[in-house]
Amino acid sequence: MDEPLLHRLAVALGVGLIVGVERGWRSRLEAGGQRPAGVRTFSLVGLLGGVLASLGDNDTSAVLAAGILAVGGFGIVTYVLTARETRDLGMTTELALIVTFGLGALSVLGAPFEATAAAIVMALVLGLKSEFHEAILGLERHELLATLQLLLIAVVLVPLLPSRPMGPWDAVNPRTVGMLVLLIAGFSYIGYFAVRAFGSRLGLMLTALFGGLSSSTAVTVAYARRSLSADSHRALFGAGIALAAAMMVPRLSIEIAVVNPALLQGLWPTFVTLALVPLAGVAWVTYRNAHVDMPHDVQLSNPLQLRTAVVFGLLLSVLFIAGHLIQQSLGDAGMYAMAAVAGLVDVDAISLSLAQAASKDFEASTAERAIVIAMLVNTASKAVLAATLGGMPMLRSATAVLAVALVAGATVAFLTLG
Repeated sequence: MDEPLLHRLAVALGVGLIVGVERGWRSRLEAGGQRPAGVRTFSLVGLLGGVLASLGDNDTSAVLAAGILAVGGFGIVTYVLTARETRDLGMTTELALIVTFGLGALSVLGAPFEATAAAIVMALVLGLKSEFHEAILGLERHELLATLQLLLIAVVLVPLLPSRPMGPWDAVNPRTVGMLVLLIAGFSYIGYFAVRAFGSRLGLMLTALFGGLSSSTAVTVAYARRSLSADSHRALFGAGIALAAAMMVPRLSIEIAVVNPALLQGLWPTFVTLALVPLAGVAWVTYRNAHVDMPHDVQLSNPLQLRTAVVFGLLLSVLFIAGHLIQQSLGDAGMYAMAAVAGLVDVDAISLSLAQAASKDFEASTAERAIVIAMLVNTASKAVLAATLGGMPMLRSATAVLAVALVAGATVAFLTLG
């Protein structure tokens, strides 16, 4: 009795059972004899793949090829008969039979866990037919392109980038730059689709929270402008801006934790302050306006643009090189000035470049102070932007809250970082 072989054959049978249950459930309402393939058929096909894989001593390719041809021929006959009678041209079940045969063979050839995992994933994909179709119907062209571009960055571009120091002073690691671009692009993508899927149902505050993951600047601009035509809800728009600005803290915390988690030990007091002060203002305004129910979603322009990702990667590379040069020529003061200027535009790029360079080019304390400077400048820029676009109402709400956060954050940073 070959117990290991019996175990693998049992896995082959289980693989077919997993997929067959899903296929059988989908065709459960059809009369007996009219269902092309269900639980029993898929279970037997998975077992067949396992049995044929166990027959050959050294080379099983010919036996498996014959088995695939047999299963494929059965699938073709079934497809022709079913399509002729029902006019259903879908061939998912027939293709699933061939894949199930292959997974059954794979389980006997030495990868039972992988075969089982693949069967579960395949059954899940087959079971989500309606959800996939609904998602595709509601997908805009630019959203589809953004999804494909994100996959292009993750699966093609990043693995192809060399993982070694390059450029002037060996300051740039292309693989590291690619990973950081993917991280930022992923945040933008998730935030966009969270607003896209739930925004109109979550209300103003939760929309601002998800929007802050993608772009707190976009939330600031949209809410400040729309507050001008919403006399009775201006305080809520201001609180939404403050909430989106507070989302900078968890976003940066995750980004820095990926690159250089040791920096968070010195940064956390300032980070907590810059998050809690706006959140306190949001809680107060929300409490004061608890009777107001105004669902509202902010329009984010695009979940991801490949051109934007490339520009962000180039900006990171320039900051890596500039940081090394400035540190060597101007010292810490030059780094602080660069962080202040960069914080006006984008706090993520400068923070990531500083966190990455801190491990080799300068002390961690310098990076911590520079990151805080960039965050404070960025917070101040959003406060000014809100007041400029929203006028006096935003000056009394969003700008006031962000100004308090700015002062509190600067005070905590001075006491903790020196």
